[in-house]
Amino acid sequence: MKTISMTPNEALRKVSEQFPFQNYISGNLAPWMTVGRIISKYMKPGDRLFDLGAGACDKTAIASVMGLQCTACDDLGDDWYQKGDNIARIKTFAATMGIRFSQDFKPPESGSHDMVMMNDVLEHIHDSPRLLLNHLVDGLKTGGLLFITVPNLANIRKRLDLLRGRTNLASYDLYYWYEGPWRGPQREYVRSDLTAMCDHLGMEVVELVTVHHMLENLPSFARPIYKTVTSVFPDWRDTWLLVAKKPLGWQPRTAISREEFAKIYGRKGYDALYAQD
Repeated sequence: MKTISMTPNEALRKVSEQFPFQNYISGNLAPWMTVGRIISKYMKPGDRLFDLGAGACDKTAIASVMGLQCTACDDLGDDWYQKGDNIARIKTFAATMGIRFSQDFKPPESGSHDMVMMNDVLEHIHDSPRLLLNHLVDGLKTGGLLFITVPNLANIRKRLDLLRGRTNLASYDLYYWYEGPWRGPQREYVRSDLTAMCDHLGMEVVELVTVHHMLENLPSFARPIYKTVTSVFPDWRDTWLLVAKKPLGWQPRTAISREEFAKIYGRKGYDALYAQD
């Protein structure tokens, strides 16, 4: 079986040479290197990847130059995409990198892809991701992989902010002055959230680890201390990385019984609100 010969460093360098926005791929390169590592570890040339919430396709392009057949989707609704000719530049870049890009979401055909990727997307979804995730997993082949990164709600920086009486959410100033509907994070995640999600989806956890994707949010003097502390307590790092496998015989589970929901909701509250239905 052929393996991917290009290293994550080589892939990132090649993408950076073509990427149309200066200073976008810069600073802490870990988010791009993580994509390269996961693609190199689990995929082979010719495998099919579906990237939801691909943004400017910079991470999709990592997979593409490493030999995958890539489809990417993003509504490009954030404010900066609307500036000048940014959308046209993104679409041109995607085409140049061999990526099939669409602004309109259409679930991948059932059993058609080897990997579905969502990098820093899940936390922005306003409602339950249940139906969306089931559509995406349905699009995977048996043994196909769901690859997700999300911010860690319990990272040490946020814990310390709360102890100091500061928010662990996005800056209130940004929230207050944001133009249009808020598109920032809605729900960040901890380990038990992701294991529960896999249980509900009927997926097998292959890899569930934390990574350093947001070191630039810390002053430079604090980064060595942060790395030392989180080497001892890895669940305090800033980002969760999940790889989960679609098992043989997978079937979507999109609803639960009223009794199951009552246990989750809390029997007293459920009976008070729903018992008369």
